[in-house]
Amino acid sequence: MPPELLEVWEREITEVVRVSFDEGPVQTTDAETIEALDALRERMAVESVANLRAFAEGVVDAGALVAATFRVPDSAPVPVLVTVGVEPLGDPGDHLMTALGATGGNPVAPPKIEHVDLPDGDGMRVTRLDLDPETGGAWVSVCLGRRTEHADAVVDTVLQWRSQDVLQGPAMTELLDELLPVVSIVRSTS
Repeated sequence: MPPELLEVWEREITEVVRVSFDEGPVQTTDAETIEALDALRERMAVESVANLRAFAEGVVDAGALVAATFRVPDSAPVPVLVTVGVEPLGDPGDHLMTALGATGGNPVAPPKIEHVDLPDGDGMRVTRLDLDPETGGAWVSVCLGRRTEHADAVVDTVLQWRSQDVLQGPAMTELLDELLPVVSIVRSTS
């Protein structure tokens, strides 16, 4: 994807995430507090999308990038990056493993790799804990992928989530398991 399109995409997705923070009722009418909340929402949206994109950078091919947001109980909306890649028949799956985060980075321990049975393809989940080399903070990521075989190619769909809120990992695993089956990929011949 050309850098200028990626910048437009990131701005649009950041706005979607920021707006999703506005869904809850505001418990105050104090203008100063409301202004501070707006600034906090803006910063959280920008940081969450930038951090998620940084995690995906280098493993996402030029292709479709979609972001979804949904609520985790007792938490702000959570952005999830959805990527799609088309590989030739017989592809060994190395690219899929990289996109899922099974390799690279600065893991505290080897990533946990699980095979998942899905109704429309083979699935794989990678959960990992990384150290940020700049801050020393911890990042938890959960990535869930699906490989669907077609007559002429294989299509990989990957959901990526990342946060410094390590305690959200188990909840995100369940939510990604619910989200992946509703992601529908339609291939065109044009």
